[in-house]
Amino acid sequence: MKRKLTRKFLQAFDISFYKGNGYQYLWIVAMMLIVFLVWWVIGSFYDIEPWRLVELMLDPGSFADSSDDYHCVWQIWIQLLVTLTGVVVFTSFIINVIGNSLGRRLEAFAHGQVTYRFKDHILILGSNGMLVNILKSLVADPENKGRDIVVLTSKDVEKVREYVNSYIKAEESKNIYVIYGDRTINATLESVEAQDAKMIYILGEDEEQMHDARNLACWASLKEVCAVAPNPINCFLVLERISTEHVFYYKSDSASFGNLHLTVINELENAAQRVLVSREYEKDVKYPALDRGGISKESNVNVHFVIVGMTQTAYAMAMTAAHVCHFPNFATKGKRTKITFIQKDILQEMDYFRGHFSNLMDLSYAKYICWDKAGKSSMKEFKPNAAYLAPDDDRKYGFLDVEWEFLDGGIESEPVRKYLAQCASQDGESEYLTIAICDHEPEANVAASLYMPQIVYKKNIPILVYQKSSGEVLKTAKISDRYAHIYPFGMKSECYDAQYKKRLTRAKRISYLYDNPSYVSMPDDAALDVPWFNMQYAFQQSNFYAANTIPFKLRSVGIDEDSIMHYQSMPERYVEEMSVIEHNRWNLERLLVGFKAFTYKDRMEFKARFESNDESVRNAAKEDHKKKKTNEFMNKDIAPYSELLEGSKNYDRNIVRNLLDVMR
Repeated sequence: MKRKLTRKFLQAFDISFYKGNGYQYLWIVAMMLIVFLVWWVIGSFYDIEPWRLVELMLDPGSFADSSDDYHCVWQIWIQLLVTLTGVVVFTSFIINVIGNSLGRRLEAFAHGQVTYRFKDHILILGSNGMLVNILKSLVADPENKGRDIVVLTSKDVEKVREYVNSYIKAEESKNIYVIYGDRTINATLESVEAQDAKMIYILGEDEEQMHDARNLACWASLKEVCAVAPNPINCFLVLERISTEHVFYYKSDSASFGNLHLTVINELENAAQRVLVSREYEKDVKYPALDRGGISKESNVNVHFVIVGMTQTAYAMAMTAAHVCHFPNFATKGKRTKITFIQKDILQEMDYFRGHFSNLMDLSYAKYICWDKAGKSSMKEFKPNAAYLAPDDDRKYGFLDVEWEFLDGGIESEPVRKYLAQCASQDGESEYLTIAICDHEPEANVAASLYMPQIVYKKNIPILVYQKSSGEVLKTAKISDRYAHIYPFGMKSECYDAQYKKRLTRAKRISYLYDNPSYVSMPDDAALDVPWFNMQYAFQQSNFYAANTIPFKLRSVGIDEDSIMHYQSMPERYVEEMSVIEHNRWNLERLLVGFKAFTYKDRMEFKARFESNDESVRNAAKEDHKKKKTNEFMNKDIAPYSELLEGSKNYDRNIVRNLLDVMR
């Protein structure tokens, strides 16, 4: 029984003593109190005052005065024992506990286990390769001066801290805190005050399994934790796979939740937009534009974007190009943007692509080219479904201004090299060629970029090369004249598009123009947030893609983006021309995000109902179309611009007419 009680006491002591500094101090206070009571009882028999016992225990040096006033030798011995007890219990234990407390504190800080009271801070959940880019962008923003930035990671905190400090200057990193924890656990999110944050980024970690699933789980936890958030929180959810992002497209309501305002960022799309839209390469150096200096209505060239590989990165580059490459010479010259995929044994991937974007492929022209062992080529064409075409539409190409091509062959094969050489020879005459090498293996991508046909280098064809970790090899190669037009992209530490915030602001302004056809002036940006975050996600993205095309539209009519302040408004002579471009872009964007067109017959029936003199017929048509858009993702305006009702055309005109206000 005695042994059992002793064991339980020691177990309780060990557990509580280990729990933390508070428990350790409680044990010391208890021990001190017990010791004092024991000596008090003993001292009372020898006329030793309690205050004298306290003095001896707290100040062992006061024992020197013990001989000044005593009646017997036992008083001296008892005071000596009390003094020794004070040395052991009070002095040694307290010093030990304080030292232990400091050691534990330092160890806890080193491992990211120390949290603080944060408010109005920026919370970054995860420390993947985008972290440094985002931190650079945040600390450079004057709005964030002095604001705490909290990084929550499940990786080694000391390594993450060292990684951050190697890129961020000391004076800029003093408000950056790295804390260890699981971003999917509510209690952890509460410990970093997620509900009081100003902004939240859900990044995730590099090389983790089920990255998108874990980020979605984190989003679900944040919705619970931030249900009591007193102020709006801008939350950016980063996803790796394009297919995961499409989950949000089919939500019939807003993706946001209460004060938690959600913006979904596809990591690869963001990297692609950095290259093809913002064109942010290095200081004072930009990635080349797909349309070079711009493609006007008189131009006889089209964009030709050749993509090697059919990886997720390749898809992101292709989708971004399809969203932005729309030009006025489609209406005047019939010139279409061509997007070509090259890969050995491409058939399965081609079928997957055509199946995934079946609504787009139903209206697109595409072709498949392969070569036999003797180098003889064969071709299969895929023409638009005639049911969607008007009688006067081009029966081969349809009314979309983007076409697709799938080449079955390795980049090293002779037929593919001849194909690339032929395309390069036409650069600047009938097309603007850009090559993007997007295979899985970075080393193989480097090799492919350095051994292109000679004419590719001679004609200065831009070659974009996907590099996951570092682009230093190709940056070094660029020093030579031969490889001066090779550009690495997609590096984890450089893939975040710092212009994203600016493009998002423009998207909100375009959304405002859609909702306000009698537009007079643009409200301040804060006023745009409420309607934006109440909007269905698919329509948010539509406005975002519209914002991405602004530089391309301006170049097509000869307006330099940096000189818009010289214009009071968009010159009226460009409005209709650019409205056609905007609608052609919108057609592709709707199809890419999963909308489906009506057949030509159904479009004409809807048009007749919308133009009816009977108001009840018009109202019923509007209600039917609204249900089709919301429930079946169908839209009558996926059609040639010439087919649209004036009301639909006015949406495009209103955007174009006020495009300069969007940019200011």
